[in-house]
This record gives sequence, structure tokens and C-alpha cells, in this order.
Amino acid sequence: MYPDYRRLWLATGCAQSASWALIILRGALVYNLTHSNAWVGLVTMAAHLPSLVVTPFAGFLADRLDRRRVLAATYSLNLAHNAILALLVLSGQVTAWQILGLAILNGCFRATEMPTNQALLPNLVPPSRLLNAVALNQLMQQGARMLGPLLLLPVIHFIGHETAFFVSTGLYAIGWTQVVRIHTVSRGTVEATRGIFFNLAAGIGYIYTHPMVFAIMILTVLHCALTMAFESVLPYFSRNILGMTTGGDLFKGPTYLMIGIGAGGIVGNLMLARVQDDKIRGQLFLWVGLASGLAPMVFGFTTTVSQAMVAATIMGAATAAFMTLSHGMIQALAPDGIRGRVMSANTWHAQGTMAGFNAINGVLMDMPWMTVPILLSSTGFIFVAIMFGSLLAAHLRAIYARGIPAVIHAR
Repeated sequence: MYPDYRRLWLATGCAQSASWALIILRGALVYNLTHSNAWVGLVTMAAHLPSLVVTPFAGFLADRLDRRRVLAATYSLNLAHNAILALLVLSGQVTAWQILGLAILNGCFRATEMPTNQALLPNLVPPSRLLNAVALNQLMQQGARMLGPLLLLPVIHFIGHETAFFVSTGLYAIGWTQVVRIHTVSRGTVEATRGIFFNLAAGIGYIYTHPMVFAIMILTVLHCALTMAFESVLPYFSRNILGMTTGGDLFKGPTYLMIGIGAGGIVGNLMLARVQDDKIRGQLFLWVGLASGLAPMVFGFTTTVSQAMVAATIMGAATAAFMTLSHGMIQALAPDGIRGRVMSANTWHAQGTMAGFNAINGVLMDMPWMTVPILLSSTGFIFVAIMFGSLLAAHLRAIYARGIPAVIHAR
């Protein structure tokens, strides 16, 4: 394996594990403080929403500055954020408003970290290995959904959920030690004679003027909105459907479910990492998209922890595979000079949509007539219909038939 890629891979695993652990703990804590699904949705949205503002500037930084240094700075800031939140929780004086404010800061740092990571990665491996490197990176990112919660369980069980917040702090500390050891210098191309907004718009402009990239991005946005904006539902689902009502169980329930989703993500990405044929990749993009819509429909009707974990594993495998294929194809199509801005624009659309739909789902779950089966079946069915409808789009139909050659990005 390539040493710098290995360091980035390990750092990504730590950062993603910390992030998923924090999502679980933060949502359960807010629900425990407020007993409101809307508040859970608001805090979850707050952690995603900064991507709408920060991500375009993050992409500009990832192309203007040394990407490894930008990444090291984001790890340092997230390390400090997690330490502050953990200390507040341990003090017993934390409030929902403090959690909301810190979630916004966390969202800003993550919105800078993610596109920088994606822009740096292609410079750490040979062009012929890019899609496989993306698949392995996505394997770590999705597998972190299992690793982060797994690390939480013994701490919650034997010590308490307050101390569990330090797990995220420790993971970011380990990730930082890996990032600062990356030696490959990576920069994009920024036109110094043009204004900052011209350079910021380059990534968005590329997506909107290249029909195949635009089609992939739109389908990804709809996928994130309809099949992946479920974090705000998990505390309610654990307490009211799975019957996990005590204080400790409220934190364990979402943890178990996220472990299932993470395990599925590992399976999905391991399968993709072994696929070399572009045509098969294209066909899989269609089939895992359909599975991504069907899986939440099944998950919504489960009533026991074991049933829910099996359904969550299937859901994790399908959504992880879809996102891996989507990210890999966009990275393959984007020129290296503006890849940071292209990936930030893609993240901006996806994260912003997930933020909004997490808030919407949280508000909907507070409605007296809404149930988990109705919500997840409706969103899942809509996405299945969208995947069938995508067969009418020429560029997506071409991907399903032929895939995207792995060498396109090298131009």
C-alpha cells in the first residue's frame, strides 16, 4: 500500500468513527434533555447545514493551499471542539442550546475536512488505482459507522454516557497524528488574476455544465434526502418502537442500529473494492440504488432489536455502495486542478439536503399521525420510483450500460 494513502485512510477512519459516535451521543443527549424529535432534527441539521456556506470556500482552500495542511488544521479544530463538548457534558451543566451551537461549529470544520480529504486522495495513488482507492476510503468511512458505536458501547455500559463523549476526542487525536505525517504536497489550480468568487464558482460551474456529472450529483442528492436522513429518527425509534426506555438504553439503542448500518457499509464496500469492470460498476449503480430505497421500507416495519439490526445492515450496505460509486465516478470525471471545488460543490448539495431532511423528519415524527413505518416507507418508495425514472435519462442510462472508465480523470 502507498504510505501517504495509508495515513489518510487511517485518519479518515478515526475522524469518521468520531463523527458517527458524536451523532449518536448528541442526538440521544438532546432527546433525553428535551423529549423532542424536532430538537434532535434541529441539532442534526445544524451539524450538516454549514456545508451550504462553508463547503464552497473549503473547496477553494483545498485548491489554493496545500491540502495536507488544510486537513491538519481541520483535525486540530475538531479535536478542540470534541474536547469542549465532552467537558461540558461531564460537568452536568450542558444545555440543548450549547449543543446546538457546538454542532454548528462541528459542521463548519467537517464541511472543510471532507472535500479536502476527497481532493487530496487522488494524488496519493496511481491513476489506474483511483476507483479502488476511493472504494477502500469509502469502506473506511462507512465502516466507521460500526467502529465508532462499537467503541462507545463498553464505555456507556461500564462507565456512563457522559464519559463516552471523550471517545470522539481520542479518535480525533489519533487521526491528527496520521494527517501531520502525510508528505505528498497537493494543490489545485486557482486563477490568481480572477476574483475569489470566480474561483469558487468553478466547481459548481463544472458540475452544472457537464451533463453526466450533473446527473450523478442530482441522483446522489435525492438519495441522501430520501434514504440517508434518518439520524433524527433513531432516538424515537429506539425508545418507542424497540422499547429501550431507560436512560442508558436510550444511548445504546441508536448505537446498536448504527453498528448494523456500519457493518453493512463494510460489506457493501468490500464487494465494490473487488469489482474491476466498469460495466459491472455501472449496473451496480442502478441495482444498489433500488436496494437503497427498499431497505428503509423494511427497516421501518421492524419491532425488535435483532430485526432492526439485520434491516439496518442491509440498509447500510446499499447506501454505502451507492455513495461509493457516486463519489468515485465524480472524482474520476473531475480535472485535478479544480477537483477540490468540484467535490466541495458535490458535498455542498448532498450535505445541505441531508441537513434539511433530517430537520423535516424530526418535525414530522412529532406529528401525532406520523409513524416510523409511514415515514420510511414513503421516502423509500419515492426513491425507488426515482431510480426507475432515471432510466429515462440518457446519461444515467449510459452509466448503467457501460459505467465510467477509470482512466477519464487522468486527462
